[in-house]
Amino acid sequence: MLAIGLIPIGYAVWISFTDVSLYSDGSRFVGLQNYIDAVFTPRFLGTLGTTLIFVVAGLIIQFIFGYLLAVALHRQLRGFQIARTVLLIPMLLTPVVVGLIWQFMFNPDLGIINAMLGAFGWDVNFFADPLLARALIVMLDAWMHIPFVMLMLVAGMAGVSDEPLEAAAIDGAGWWQTTRYVVLPALAPVIMVTLIVRCIDIVRIFDIVFSTTRGGPGTSTETVSMLSYVTTFQFYEFSDGAAMSIALALLMFPVYFLYIRLTKV
Repeated sequence: MLAIGLIPIGYAVWISFTDVSLYSDGSRFVGLQNYIDAVFTPRFLGTLGTTLIFVVAGLIIQFIFGYLLAVALHRQLRGFQIARTVLLIPMLLTPVVVGLIWQFMFNPDLGIINAMLGAFGWDVNFFADPLLARALIVMLDAWMHIPFVMLMLVAGMAGVSDEPLEAAAIDGAGWWQTTRYVVLPALAPVIMVTLIVRCIDIVRIFDIVFSTTRGGPGTSTETVSMLSYVTTFQFYEFSDGAAMSIALALLMFPVYFLYIRLTKV
């Protein structure tokens, strides 16, 4: 933890207060100037908004589909073990490889998705339209991580007592009423922890964006992590890139604190 965690973080904090780049001849202390120049800019705020869109849309889609799949698996219908194994496969794949495969599938010239849409007379380029590009990132991230949400909720459902469910059935409660007033309140701790974990993962999303859209078209799918990478390793502005990363970590601190409180034994 000291070697791969605390020391790199401490060094990142230090260089965020200094003037370190490929073109500088030293590490001059500049205080908060890097945060003013790099963080309080339209581009950073734009990437922060894009990241927020990915978080909100991703959490909604992943929870809805993850919950429905969890309910189906919890009923243990015939073949549920095989279905559970198949549904877990996307979660086990490497994000970069998945991103490259999906990029090829949605390629406007060679992709199978565009070929299928072309059969219906639809000529769509997902990498040229900002809205479609964002939808592609959200869909790809959801495809990979809905199995995680499903797995967490299935584990939570296994701990729900049958007595409240039987009482609700005797009182004539329907599926939605039972879900709203019995199942969801019982699963509230599991749901909160699951959504917080996914929120943290989506906020720092990088590999999927890098391997599919590279932040394009323009900067429509550029996240804070992507902007920090571009600033650091393409423009070699190490201090500005460190300031962006530290700023993102500070913005996420309330989420980290909530996660620690919820998981405290």
